[in-house]
Amino acid sequence: MAGYPSDVNSALLARLSNSAHVTDHRHAKRLFDGITPGCRSPEDYLNMAKSYLAAGKEFDMIGLCQSAVSQGTGAPCWAFAIAHFVNTSQWEATEALWNIRPTSADHDLRHFVASHLDPSTASKVLLSLATFLLEQGSDSPARDLARFLLEHAFATLDIIEDTSTETLLLLLREYNALSVLTPGHYFALIKTLQSSEERTTFARSLVVYRNFRWQMDGEVPPAKLLGQLIRRLTSFQMTTGIRYVLDELTHFYGRPSVDAYKHALIAFSRTGDVANVNEIFEKFVADHGKPSSRRLVTPLLYAHARLGNVQDTLRQFERISSEFGLKPNTVCWNILLTAYANADDLNGIFKTFRQMLENGVEPNAHSFGILMGQCANRGDVDTVRQILALAKKRHVQIASPMLDTIVEAYCNNQRLDIAESVAETCLGMEVKGSRVRMWNILLWNYAFRIDLESISRIRSRMDAAGLQPDDMTYAALMLSLVLIGQTDSARRILRTLHRSHRIYATEFHYAIILYGYVKDRNRDMVHIIFREIKERFERPGFSSTLLTLKSQLQRDLQALKDGGSATNSANVRLENAEKFLSEAIADFDMTKLATKQPLPGAGKQPVGKAFPAMYYEYMITAYGRRGAFERARQLFDQYIQAQNPSSMENAYDIAPLRLLSALMLAYLKAEHYREVEQCWKMAFPRAKEIARPPSIDEWLSNQLPSADIIDPPRPSRAISVDHQDDFLLGSDISKPARAKKKPPILPACRFMLSRPLSLYMRSLAYRNEPSKIHQVVAEVQRAGFVLTTYNWSTFVQMLASSDKPSDQVQAFSIFEEKFMPNFPGWNNLRRGYGLKPPGVPSTIDVIEHPRRGKHPNILGKEGRRYWSKIQPDFMQPTYVSMVYLASALLGFRERSIIDGGAEVKSLYRVAPKTIEAVADMPYLREKFQGVLLRRRQEQGDKKQDVDRLDHYVWTGGILGVGGQPRGLTEERVPAQDQEHADNQDLPPADHTIDKTRTDTDIGLQGGHMPEAPQKTLDPQDEYDIEVESLLESRRNSTEADDEVLDSEHRVDSDRDSEPDVLMDSEGPDLSEEDDHASAKEQSQEVQGSNEAKPAGESPS
Repeated sequence: MAGYPSDVNSALLARLSNSAHVTDHRHAKRLFDGITPGCRSPEDYLNMAKSYLAAGKEFDMIGLCQSAVSQGTGAPCWAFAIAHFVNTSQWEATEALWNIRPTSADHDLRHFVASHLDPSTASKVLLSLATFLLEQGSDSPARDLARFLLEHAFATLDIIEDTSTETLLLLLREYNALSVLTPGHYFALIKTLQSSEERTTFARSLVVYRNFRWQMDGEVPPAKLLGQLIRRLTSFQMTTGIRYVLDELTHFYGRPSVDAYKHALIAFSRTGDVANVNEIFEKFVADHGKPSSRRLVTPLLYAHARLGNVQDTLRQFERISSEFGLKPNTVCWNILLTAYANADDLNGIFKTFRQMLENGVEPNAHSFGILMGQCANRGDVDTVRQILALAKKRHVQIASPMLDTIVEAYCNNQRLDIAESVAETCLGMEVKGSRVRMWNILLWNYAFRIDLESISRIRSRMDAAGLQPDDMTYAALMLSLVLIGQTDSARRILRTLHRSHRIYATEFHYAIILYGYVKDRNRDMVHIIFREIKERFERPGFSSTLLTLKSQLQRDLQALKDGGSATNSANVRLENAEKFLSEAIADFDMTKLATKQPLPGAGKQPVGKAFPAMYYEYMITAYGRRGAFERARQLFDQYIQAQNPSSMENAYDIAPLRLLSALMLAYLKAEHYREVEQCWKMAFPRAKEIARPPSIDEWLSNQLPSADIIDPPRPSRAISVDHQDDFLLGSDISKPARAKKKPPILPACRFMLSRPLSLYMRSLAYRNEPSKIHQVVAEVQRAGFVLTTYNWSTFVQMLASSDKPSDQVQAFSIFEEKFMPNFPGWNNLRRGYGLKPPGVPSTIDVIEHPRRGKHPNILGKEGRRYWSKIQPDFMQPTYVSMVYLASALLGFRERSIIDGGAEVKSLYRVAPKTIEAVADMPYLREKFQGVLLRRRQEQGDKKQDVDRLDHYVWTGGILGVGGQPRGLTEERVPAQDQEHADNQDLPPADHTIDKTRTDTDIGLQGGHMPEAPQKTLDPQDEYDIEVESLLESRRNSTEADDEVLDSEHRVDSDRDSEPDVLMDSEGPDLSEEDDHASAKEQSQEVQGSNEAKPAGESPS
């Protein structure tokens, strides 16, 4: 306004610029006119343009911009106006503005325009512009505008990430047809895609590159671009495209560079792909001669080390000096240590570490971390802390992975309180590396304990400490849901996390979901998820295949039951499971074992032993339990032959301990008791060898100052920063460490003999040699192993079934000492309940049936069964054991007619509480009391058929698009017809992934090639890009989202409304995991207390 200073006018103009009121716009115009044209700033023009737009006079901005540009201050105003017309696809106005653009450099204009463009609509705007250009001449200025916008879009990661692959390729095709696209556009787009930290986004760079090669066949891509492709492929551990990029470098530049070869070797070595590593290395030598750097040689070692192949790793290690004339450095020795670690050879690790020091090679943090990690796996806290102290003495920089092992060691000793205090202390320490893994270890351990409150506490603490959750964090949370029976929720969470790019769904995540459905016996979902695993990962890994094999076994057994066939018969055949086993082993990709992620189902065995031993263990156990000994033995021999044993090797020496236990069960059921003993004589010394701590105490003591290694303070004690090292190392000057006596076996291995010991005790009892059981138990305890509640129950049962009163008295005595302190009363025991041990989280009750009430201090049936795996040495009395004792007590009472009750009185003095409890046993009409106490004929179980229960089914699986729910009440397929049903796909999603298409089809987009092109994408990336396209098409249609459709729509399933006869009537819980014998067989055992028991008594 006249009379006002220009700066006041500018300030008022800025205040009114966003107002949509007509009066305010008039005032803004008067303020703008009141500023002398020569004094108008770029901000004045910009604010006036905003006022025009707010007042609905958008086309007046063109004249304003022309005036601003003529004054040399129009860039901000022009950028705002043209961005508006671009965002709204008003191309005539946009073209008019483009023709009066400022003379600033293009990158400066992009900077001004970028802040006003809407990234979410960029792809639609560019497609609209392409349509506009079709109606214009080839010399239209709008073509330059299009190049300008393409350069901006292709250089902006946010825009590219918001644009689907299909749309991106459509843009390239459209603008290439218009002759607007240049090679520079392609290179800028590929560079932007390469810069992304999301695997799914980066994978599209290969698709775009293939599109570039087809559309611009004569153009030469920069060597730097191809080199960066290989480096990024290596960082994402994507191997399929590496050979293609190497071929491209050879095609355009004669040979790949040394750096390209190096990263290609690293990528394949990380996946354990020995064949590709050797082939690429030979090509490198042909192109560049013998390597002059150890970095080019180490992949030769690492490819073997990842699979735990020690001998081949050693052979490659020797080549470093003998063939290449290089001296192995710390990295080379670390890879050798890794090979021993993956082979689970602890003695080999320490022997190699000593050789490393003797050769004058200085270990680094990674060297010590390998040693500490192996000891932590075994729960050897003292050795872990000693090694940490040795690293500190040698002035090695302490890294976070080294501290992770201390947390892991305490967790493996069930000392989660101390582990948590260590993790808390590490948050305040200045060490290199992330602390996320140690907190993930805590999360996983609390998840396995179904401690939902602690899980919530740990996650809150991680958030407060600024620790960002990773894929293992979310995996632990999904596992906790699976364990409490909420697998569908875990599946939906994984889908959401992957689609939102918060994590990348790996096969490990799939295995967690698959485990939940196998546990729930939801075979339809097992089939759907496993089918998706094959589609997305092409060849299923170890855990997925093992879980599906278990589901196949369940299916075969249910089919036999439904068909009226005996499931306990020497002639039983599990045909579908055997077929699946043979196909799985034949098609298995060994590189799947070269992973740093956990392998569920491996049972802490080294990967080289877990496959295929665990597969055979499942099959042999299934046959062994059902008396099909011959078939079980054939499968065992088949496994041994596949290992190519030497003539000097014993078959039992080759088989892992768990597989040997499975064979013992088969021998036991077949009444081959001598063979059971033979297996035990092989298993016992081997277990002692495996569980023995490494003999390095003397060596470590010589390396360290004499200091006592003590437990760190409890979490309740505050720890100052000055004492953090003392806390972690446990160093306190008191008495020498060598004076502290270490246990004869590692704490994590103390229950290793639980299964074979119980089987051997039964075989001795069935041979009528119960006196040997005492000796065996004593030997096992002297060796340092701990008997589980399962072992003590078997011990009691076998002694109670002896024909010697002295053995029976000892059975009562052991039960009195071990079990009666935890006797929960008959009202609870008959229902399968037990006392809740100290430390059991209250949230474990969520796995119980919601309608079965109990006291808070009592564990329900499911919780009791589950906690016996977490704390096997907490003694839980069982109903069946007490029936054994009751049967023995009947014998004492019968003999009291002769001896005047002397034996009964003596027995009462030994076990008064046990006798009183047995005397109070309620009369129950069930098979164990009927057969063992009332000598009745055994009848079959009348248990609820869990496989007949309806399950919720979502045909879309985890990441599939367009799935449909299948209701809980739909008609089920009879088990005898299940084979035919499973051989046909379940109702799939509306849009399934066509695996006949390749990633090249996506890149070609309508082109034609004379022959099948080389694949460049890993199967999972190809799958994800296809899914992304399907999701995009559904979003553009009116179809409902998966998140809306994927819902059970029911609170309770039919099973919740059915009465549980076993739990709510007079029936007890008979699902004891420690009872291997049938009621009839147990009756025969008990009868042995009153009459001589023949040697060939039928076992379980």
